[in-house]
Amino acid sequence: MIGKLRISLGALHHNGDVLQRLVGPQRAAFVVKGNAYGHGLLETARAIEPLATRLCVYTVEEGLALHAEGIAAPILVLGPVRPEALDEAMAANLELAVWSAGEFARRLAGAAGKRRTRAFVHVKVNTDLNRLGVEPHELSAAIERLGGSAEIAVGGIFSHLAAAEEIDSPYTMHQLAAFERALLAVKPLLDRSGLAPIRHIAASAAAMLWPQTRLDMARFGIALYGLMPSPQTSAALKERPLDLRPALSYLSELIVVRAVTAGASVGYGGSFHAPHEMRVGVVPAGYADGVPRALSNRGAFVVDGALCPIVGRVAMNMTQVDLSNAPRAHVGSQVTLIGRDGKSAVSADDWAAWSDTINYEIVTRLPSDLPREYIE
Repeated sequence: MIGKLRISLGALHHNGDVLQRLVGPQRAAFVVKGNAYGHGLLETARAIEPLATRLCVYTVEEGLALHAEGIAAPILVLGPVRPEALDEAMAANLELAVWSAGEFARRLAGAAGKRRTRAFVHVKVNTDLNRLGVEPHELSAAIERLGGSAEIAVGGIFSHLAAAEEIDSPYTMHQLAAFERALLAVKPLLDRSGLAPIRHIAASAAAMLWPQTRLDMARFGIALYGLMPSPQTSAALKERPLDLRPALSYLSELIVVRAVTAGASVGYGGSFHAPHEMRVGVVPAGYADGVPRALSNRGAFVVDGALCPIVGRVAMNMTQVDLSNAPRAHVGSQVTLIGRDGKSAVSADDWAAWSDTINYEIVTRLPSDLPREYIE
């Protein structure tokens, strides 16, 4: 295709360094699931591995891909694992999240025993996010059962926060208190067993806004990529901002420049009619290429350093822009879909606002087959 993503490895490393310094050495885990939030799994992992106490993925397949390419940092799989994938997981020394001490644990012990190794697990506790995790009152029994197997080592206990980016919400402290009560209840068992599992509950927003949630480790996802978890987070950090740098730009070029007469329609459905004679440029990227259809008639790209509104509906592989602000634009002129060109910029946050969604969705939905260029 005519277009590419440009990823700054320097920005990734810089952000990782900022976040590691925020929480302290050996306490920053970096989340590279979802193709590293669209930035490229392997290249991102290589860039930030020296700063990572752990790399977190969602699937076994992601963990195996990193292991196969020589990533040496511990890799924690946060999502569910099919029983038939356990043998490969143990062969690659992947750490697994567990929220059941039943049949899955039995199969896990069997896979570890077959490999003559120990499965290193992080036990997830449900603190009212109500997705995955053992209930707090079940934690002691779960750890006792897991720890009773010679093939399983309990290396971590963790949970996940539901509303950490909402400064005025009491839910974060409610969840943290529930987690701490569960840890306190299980402490005698841990002491008797000689266990000191890593405690972690904070992701990006919590680690930045709620220092008391950092515990032994924080899991940084969106912040690693230079994006803020939410507008509320940005507002809360206005007086003490973190120097995070967006790592991703999305570049293309004009393939057509067309003169459109006053009153003529542009794009599918005739949703835009030219208010006057104008020049319209065609960009070879659409919703199949990660451009949300919701940007139709409301978003903008940067062409030749000028902000140019999107006109008409975003199509599967093409988007039209009004070139009134870029009178010298021509076929081949650079189009910056996300990023900065001169004094003008469009961000993933802009796309999210125009689409009524979050920046996480914008970057993670960028297709994996989009060419990615990595620069230092």
